[in-house]
Amino acid sequence: MRFSEQYLKERFEAAYRGGVEAKERGDLASAREQLLRAASLLRELAAAGEEAQRAERENTAARIERLARAMAQSAAPAPAKRRTAAGTAGAAAADSLPEGLTFYPADELTGGFEEVIGLEEAKEQIRKYAINPRLYPQSYNYSFLSNMGILLVGPPGTGKTTFAKAVAYEVRQPFAAINSSALVNCYIGETAKNVDKLFAFLRGYAEKNGCGVTVFFDEFDEIAKRRGSDDKVSEAAVPALLRNLDGMMKNENFLILANSNLPRESFDPGIWERFRQRIYIPLPDASARRKLFELKLREVEPAFLEKLDLDRAAALTEGMSGRDITFICDDFKYRLSEIKAGLSGEEDVGAVLEKIIRTRGGDE
Repeated sequence: MRFSEQYLKERFEAAYRGGVEAKERGDLASAREQLLRAASLLRELAAAGEEAQRAERENTAARIERLARAMAQSAAPAPAKRRTAAGTAGAAAADSLPEGLTFYPADELTGGFEEVIGLEEAKEQIRKYAINPRLYPQSYNYSFLSNMGILLVGPPGTGKTTFAKAVAYEVRQPFAAINSSALVNCYIGETAKNVDKLFAFLRGYAEKNGCGVTVFFDEFDEIAKRRGSDDKVSEAAVPALLRNLDGMMKNENFLILANSNLPRESFDPGIWERFRQRIYIPLPDASARRKLFELKLREVEPAFLEKLDLDRAAALTEGMSGRDITFICDDFKYRLSEIKAGLSGEEDVGAVLEKIIRTRGGDE
């Protein structure tokens, strides 16, 4: 089966983003696995794309592979609590987790909103509709309150997963991150079975540990599209999803978040009405972009860092996402490593960063 270039690009960016996030939290085994997958997808993308882009994509894939393989010596097993996802109940090992689920026990989450750059309006909204009712349940006891889901909308790459994980930290709950596309199976009935297994695991975990769970559906578009079209995935997935959401939403301890870029008319109406609140996650402004550069380049040696004009970098990246800035900083660190190793004659690291930004923005 031959996939479209856009599909391959989305899968590559998701795998690369997952690898970067795993590396940042110290899970080198997972980072290596996802980066190798990203490299493989980028090679497929090179073969499927235009000739002019082929060499650049092949070179980038090779760099990603070298980075991933360099982790092999230092990669340690994933933390014990991640692999025994049921925490103190000790019920499930990683290989028995449902398809598409990455699970973080509450005491494994390390930061809340203080680690989310910008997004002040989104933080205020989620506090109003989700966090405060769970922190002060005796005060939020009116009958009009309901446990409907919250939809995070906005451009790709704006940090919706990081935002959702911070919400779980703020409400002191485990975090279940679900890759919705991994639930999809081409065989009749299998997608619905995957959905049922996922929710059964989450309900079982909550019962055994006496807690709720913050559940986040990434790539929700894959399983939430309107029924009645030629999309056989929706015909199978939506009824199972509705049935399970209704059961879980009766438990006020559960918090259901999802990420989607679908317009309302493309959503299945039954799914749409269960996600009553929509919170917009925008592209970062200039101040947030500067802070992102500071964060992503924090490991760079001061002698190099002081030569960078991060205000200018922030100005040049207007309209770019946090993911774009992560890619830019990764490319810069590759180039800086070449300079340190004597493999490049470049000396003006500020000019190097600016050139990478302009290339990413399509100016060169």
